[in-house]
Amino acid sequence: MYRKIIVCVAFILLLSSFGFHHSYVTGPFSPKTKSAEAASVTQYKTTANLNLRTSASTKGKIILTIPKGKTVQYISKSGTWYKVKYKTKTGYASSKYLTKVQAKLDVEKMKNLGKSEQVILVTNKTAASNKATIQAFEKTNGKWKRTYTMSGVIGKKGMTSSKKEGDMKTPTGKYTLGTAFYRSTVPTTKLSKKKITADSVWVDDSKSPLYNTWQSKSKTKGQWTSAENMNISQYDVGFVINYNTKRTPYKGSAIFFHVEGKSGYTAGCVATSKSNVNKILSWVKPAKNPVIIMTPEADIAKY
Repeated sequence: MYRKIIVCVAFILLLSSFGFHHSYVTGPFSPKTKSAEAASVTQYKTTANLNLRTSASTKGKIILTIPKGKTVQYISKSGTWYKVKYKTKTGYASSKYLTKVQAKLDVEKMKNLGKSEQVILVTNKTAASNKATIQAFEKTNGKWKRTYTMSGVIGKKGMTSSKKEGDMKTPTGKYTLGTAFYRSTVPTTKLSKKKITADSVWVDDSKSPLYNTWQSKSKTKGQWTSAENMNISQYDVGFVINYNTKRTPYKGSAIFFHVEGKSGYTAGCVATSKSNVNKILSWVKPAKNPVIIMTPEADIAKY
């Protein structure tokens, strides 16, 4: 009996060494792997009434006929035949009568862009996430193209449609671009530029008449009780997002697009690498009425 117990314990320890823990799932059953597979779905549309068959041949039994103009999900290829899924049925269809569906750019899902021909789109997977995807789109000759895709971070507590001062959230919405700022190296940009000095502050005191403005600390002493020091490495380069321009008290202040720090989130701004910030600044063309849109992925079509 004693030997059996020793063997059982040894076997359990061996399993543990290979990562068999109840607290998470590894390998092909990982949710991360599943998400990656879901993201790679390719779709085709039928160009004629098309038979779905049990095998990759005209000799295969017809499962059903897919009407013209319907969308199918591509699975794999076998010669000139595609294995596809239509509704709940899976089978083979001739590729001759299938045309690939070109996925819409996120910017093409938007209906309220007005005269804007440059869009910086900042999205997160869920409203509570502080990890963001930043895309830059430009419209030329009536057609949208994506210029950049980059990763970034936003407010520690994600995004909100009801921003409050100090809530650590990034405000959702569509905003114009304000002044570009820098501490030492002058950025290449067509936006108006302003240098940050040791005297630069951004007033975040909701009771101050200077609320949500860039000020000189020495010249405005006594006119506010709280202001953010702008002379920090995260503000080496960036630009002001024109949020709460009416300076409504307690609605939030100092929303910028700037260099990412080490924390993995911001207090409400949008941040990415320094090289990415410079790319965006050099790309922006005021004549194209650029805007920045910050929204969870699920709400893109609302803009």
